[in-house]
Order: sequence, then C-alpha cells, then structure tokens
Amino acid sequence: MTEAQPTTRKRGAKKTPPRFSREQPDVRRAMLIEAATRCLSVGGIGAFTVDRICKEAGVSRGLINHHFEGRDGLLVEVYKSSLYASVNNQIAEAKRRRAEKSDWPPEASLAALVQSNFSPDYFSRDNLLIWLSLWGEIAVNPRLKAAHRELYDAYRAELAEDIAAVALPRGRDVDAPTLARNFIALVDGLWLEWCLDESVVTPQAAEAAGFEMLEAQVGPLRG
Repeated sequence: MTEAQPTTRKRGAKKTPPRFSREQPDVRRAMLIEAATRCLSVGGIGAFTVDRICKEAGVSRGLINHHFEGRDGLLVEVYKSSLYASVNNQIAEAKRRRAEKSDWPPEASLAALVQSNFSPDYFSRDNLLIWLSLWGEIAVNPRLKAAHRELYDAYRAELAEDIAAVALPRGRDVDAPTLARNFIALVDGLWLEWCLDESVVTPQAAEAAGFEMLEAQVGPLRG
C-alpha cells in the first residue's frame, strides 16, 4: 500500500476568491444599517450605542468604524437609507426622466412624488420612535443636522421644481419653494397625528389632504 502523497498546488495557480467577496462590504454595511435601525426603533437614541448595534448585528465593534467612521456616521446613514429611501427613489426617477426628455408629463412626476410620501414603508408607525429620536438628535448633533439639511434641501428643491413644471404651463402664479415647504410640513404633521391617534386621520385621508393642498394652487393632478 503506497503512502498518500500530500496535495501540491501547481506553480502559478491562483487561489479562487471567496464567493460574493465583492459584495461583502455592501452586505456588511446594509446589515449594520438594519441592525442600527432596529435598535433605534425599539429603544430610541439611548439604544443607539456601538455595543448594542454590534450585538444586534452579530459583528465586532471595529466594523462600525471601518464602514461608517463611528456611531455618528452610522446614524447619518440610518437617516439617509431608512427614512428617505422612498422619496429619494422618486427624486432620482424624476431627474432621470427629465434628463432623457421622456414624454412623462410633469403632472405624473409630481403625483408620484406626492404618493411616495404615503407609501406603507414611509408612512408607517414603525418609524415613529426612529423619527422622534432623530429629530431630537438633529438639534444637538452637528453632523446629523448637516445631513438633514442636505436631504431636506434636495427634497424641497425637487418638489418645488415639479410644482413649477406643472404650474407654469397652466398659467398659475405659484411660489413653488414655499408651497413645497408647506406640503412637507403637512405630511409630517398628519403622519404624527396618525401615529399618536389613528382616529384623527387615516393614511388615505392624509394623502388626499396632500393632493388637495397642491391642487388648490396648481390645478388637478389626479386622473
């Protein structure tokens, strides 16, 4: 019986890279954002600690610093990724269609942006503690305040642009930036009322109120 010979690797042969190795950083980032969001939704800003998030995600502390530059960096990403995702998708879609000069009418663009505010993922009670925690943190955290200003300004500017694109061809004299600001405030207020007491307003009634505010200034948007 011959002795088993050790397996040798041919000279010049390359190791096969781990499967999905390129996706791993993105997967880890998403995993940490999701874990951090869960911590925030359950325990508020007091639960948003590196130790608790790492325990929730099942990772080491070093990954947060590696991917997000610490706790505040992760907090900013939670704000961007979790709370503005639906609206940001609509903003990106509107910009893409305008760049391509598609035949998508401005009324459809504005209506889609309005409706994105009332999607189940965005207009949700699950976000209540997250929003309340972040609103409070924005007041005292310069980095989060800067991120909020960037996101709010981009959203308000896109909404104002869509409002003007509808109003001008119709001969409507509208202060689009002010109307956009008022619409955002209306959505926030109605969502908060619904979260605190569902007998006050329903998501459907809130969406109708949003359309009514805009349509009073720019004319019909709904078919």
